[in-house]
Amino acid sequence: MLRRASPRLARIQPFFARRPFLGTATTTSPSFASYSSQARSFRFQMPSSATNCAQPNEENGTKDKPESEWRATLSPAEYHILREKGTDPVGGKYDDLYDEGEYVCAACKTPLYTSAMKFACGCGWPGFWDSIQKAVREQPDKDGRRVEIVCNACNSHLGHIFRHEGFSNPPPNERHCVNSTSILFIPAQGKN
Repeated sequence: MLRRASPRLARIQPFFARRPFLGTATTTSPSFASYSSQARSFRFQMPSSATNCAQPNEENGTKDKPESEWRATLSPAEYHILREKGTDPVGGKYDDLYDEGEYVCAACKTPLYTSAMKFACGCGWPGFWDSIQKAVREQPDKDGRRVEIVCNACNSHLGHIFRHEGFSNPPPNERHCVNSTSILFIPAQGKN
C-alpha cells in the first residue's frame, strides 16, 4: 500500500499508478521526484506487430494537399479538428451509431474502419478496436504521453490510440478514440 507523503503526492499517485508505461505500483512510497522523472522519460512505444496501423516510417500522404487547399474545402470546424488537431466535444454524431457500413476520412474519403470494428467503449467518442490495414497511421503525440492517429493518405488528425485497457475485443484489442468530425459514415448498400 502506498504511504501518503503529501496531499499533492496523494492526488497524483493514483494517476501514475494506473499508467502501464510508468511501471507498477510499489510497496514503498516513491518520491514525487521519481514519478516526475518517470513521466518525463516516457517515449513513444511501438505497438505489437499485430496492429493494422501504419507506423511513422510508413507515411503514405498521397492525398495530402497544401493547407490553403484544405482551408478552402473544409468547414472551419472540420479544419480545426482535422488539420489543427482539435478535439470534438463528448458525444459526437457517431458515438452511438452501430449501423452496418464503413467509416471514411472526412477530408479525403479514404476508408479507415468498418462497422464491424466499432464497439461501445463508453468514452464519449467513437471507438474502434482495429483499422483497415495501413489506412490509419500512428505517431507520437506532441504531448509526449499519448499516441496520435492520422489518416495515412492525407495526414489528417483522427484522434488517439490506446492499448491494453481490458476490453474483451479481438486482437489487436486497441481503442481508436476518433473524433466524429474526422470521419464520415457510409451505410452498407441496401441498408438504411
